[in-house]
Amino acid sequence: MASIGKALARARMARDLTQTELARRAGISRQALGAIEAGAYHPGVAIAIRLARELGASVESLFGEIDDETSTLVDATWFDDQRRPPARSQSRVALARVGGRVVAVAQPATHLTLVPAAGVLQRARRHRADVATFQLPDEIDSTLLMAGCDPAVAILVDWLARRRSPVHAVALSCSSREALRAVVNGRAHVAGVHLRDQKSGEYNLAPISRALGHRRSIVVNFARWELGLATAPGNPLAIRGFADLERPGLRIVNREDGSGARSALDQALGELGLQPERIAGYQFEVGGHLEVAAAIAAGLADAGVTIRLGANAYGLHFLPHRDERYDLVIMQREAESTPIKAMLDALNSRRFANEISQLCAYDTAQMGQIIRARSAPEL
Repeated sequence: MASIGKALARARMARDLTQTELARRAGISRQALGAIEAGAYHPGVAIAIRLARELGASVESLFGEIDDETSTLVDATWFDDQRRPPARSQSRVALARVGGRVVAVAQPATHLTLVPAAGVLQRARRHRADVATFQLPDEIDSTLLMAGCDPAVAILVDWLARRRSPVHAVALSCSSREALRAVVNGRAHVAGVHLRDQKSGEYNLAPISRALGHRRSIVVNFARWELGLATAPGNPLAIRGFADLERPGLRIVNREDGSGARSALDQALGELGLQPERIAGYQFEVGGHLEVAAAIAAGLADAGVTIRLGANAYGLHFLPHRDERYDLVIMQREAESTPIKAMLDALNSRRFANEISQLCAYDTAQMGQIIRARSAPEL
């Protein structure tokens, strides 16, 4: 371990940084940095990533391979009388040690829960509000607001909690267009976007430029996913694609205007020369990918545009349409904030990337990569 400390010390001195300066930049104490360089302490993943980022080096070059990117096989007690989740989600379980033994408990892919809140609105007037809260100021300061439609934000919340991060992520479910509006207006730290520019075929950059103008921003990749049509299990109506949506008696469930799924549906209908008003259920709108799948599973619709994760969560049949890139937009003014740094630490962990890939069927090969950093001055 001493060799790890020497590599870190050499990299720090090559950048002409003192221990105090590097420790301050990485958000740790000088004593902790001294212990790492002395070989007396092996840093955790989050600290290693921050140190590597400040030194312009890779984690592996400084610390070796500290981020185990593979899952571990655990022998657990299983109870045969458990009510299992839907067939496509049988592998999801919770693990805990009960009575001295590790037990595996079946978990549904999605379920209704009471959403925790920071407080209760007492009075609102123009742009001010009085809120009764039990949260302390540092708890408010360490809250990450993420606007968008990706259900995987729940896994990020869990990831931060498991690592005892001081940061707590809160999902603000909305369309891609509304998410961009939220970061521009200062209502969220992060906007999740999957909008395809019809002219270029490129994802997100053109819509982001239109929404943000010349404001400074950073675009970071989260993942790629499959978007397509979900139908009832087994596809009993033999739906083959978007052309079948005009079929008499067939009902769809739709997403709100400004969402990536709605945009994909409208583009597909336009290419086929189909009029939206001729599609039964076109006006039946719900607010997320899982909500589309839930409506189909409940028999309220026969088909709808969603991501593979939504179809898998409810055991639905899925007809892939196209691969999409889901990016996160961050205003430059927030880049050094504690919530954003915690999120970027997660995105730079290969273990987190593999967890998302395994649980959500996303392609996370580019997770954490900067797609674009715009440095033009604020308007």
